[in-house]
Amino acid sequence: MPVGEESPAARSQGAARQGAALFALAGALGLLGLTTRPERGDVLLAVAVADFAVAAACLLLPWRRWPVSRVAWVSLAAFAIMGVSTWAFGGYTGGTIPFYVLTFTWLGLHQTPRVIWWAAGPATLSYALGLVAAGAPSEQVGATAVLMPVVVAVGLVISKKVVALREHERELREQEQWRAAMVATLAHDIRSPLTSITGALEIAEDDPATSADTRPFIAAAARQADRITRLAAGLLDLERVEQGKLRLNPTEWDVGQLAEHVAGLVDPSLVTVEVPDGLTVVADRDRMEQVLVNLTNNARRHGGGRVVIGGRREGTDVVVTVRDHGPGVRDEDVPRLFTRLARGSDGTDSVGLGLWIVRTLTEAHGGSVSHENADPGARFLVRLPHTLPLDGS
Repeated sequence: MPVGEESPAARSQGAARQGAALFALAGALGLLGLTTRPERGDVLLAVAVADFAVAAACLLLPWRRWPVSRVAWVSLAAFAIMGVSTWAFGGYTGGTIPFYVLTFTWLGLHQTPRVIWWAAGPATLSYALGLVAAGAPSEQVGATAVLMPVVVAVGLVISKKVVALREHERELREQEQWRAAMVATLAHDIRSPLTSITGALEIAEDDPATSADTRPFIAAAARQADRITRLAAGLLDLERVEQGKLRLNPTEWDVGQLAEHVAGLVDPSLVTVEVPDGLTVVADRDRMEQVLVNLTNNARRHGGGRVVIGGRREGTDVVVTVRDHGPGVRDEDVPRLFTRLARGSDGTDSVGLGLWIVRTLTEAHGGSVSHENADPGARFLVRLPHTLPLDGS
């Protein structure tokens, strides 16, 4: 069954539990009615007991074994009880009509329009017979032909809306499954040609016959190939996170050394490292490299100037910062900075996975990521606990 889809068994049980609550309420109000209609005390007591019995049946019967349409049979007992209540209240409309409305609302939430039409006949008959038994005027009995269609219409409107919503949710789940399959296929299939490209670039770079004029182009191509490799890794991480299969391999390593490595990967001419010597942390080094590369690329792309990777210790935590010197983050973009597939209001964030992956990987380490304004620019802070167990738990 697709993730997020409610099982038929759960739907049946949920409908039965709501029915139990509805009939328990009806039973409680039936007991309350003893004070207003003492002359019909025996009947109202029997009505209350019947309501509680139906509520118990809704709770105790194995509804999970049966389709949700079976739960609708309970409404027949409800209509019979409400017909008796109509007689017991002397045909007083306010005594039972609200429960007819609630019953059809309950049916509408869980049943198809066809079931609502099926229930319309017994409901109308029970109400009309209750009025006749109570000796209600013929005008009041005749009003059933106007009143009950309105009650049934409530159930039909709700049922059609719920059916449409479930169909929409099903379509969304299918689209999400298709997207996830496409992402996984793309991420896997792109790695093989990238490996060949990277290998060819390394051979060309190591070849003494390669001219000095060509080497900068080879280095630029290697950086772009590495960027695509990281993007593919990010897409694979997206798949692993959604499936709950993300695993960490924490070790202790030097933050400054990783920052220097990231600066070399992104652009040594633009990225400056300001991390004190000896600052270490226990974390998955490859994952945190991915975090820093994403943040640094984001700062370079949006900052349009110098990028500074910093670090410090705060108590038992290690805080790694990435700052740009650009215009900063717009106020309207801040709430969705770390959401999946987010796009900036200026339209420059074309992928929308980078910061979401940063947040996901950081939180997987028990840490957090945040944003603050700098003057000028923006600063992103990755806070990691220094004491992450080496087994990644």
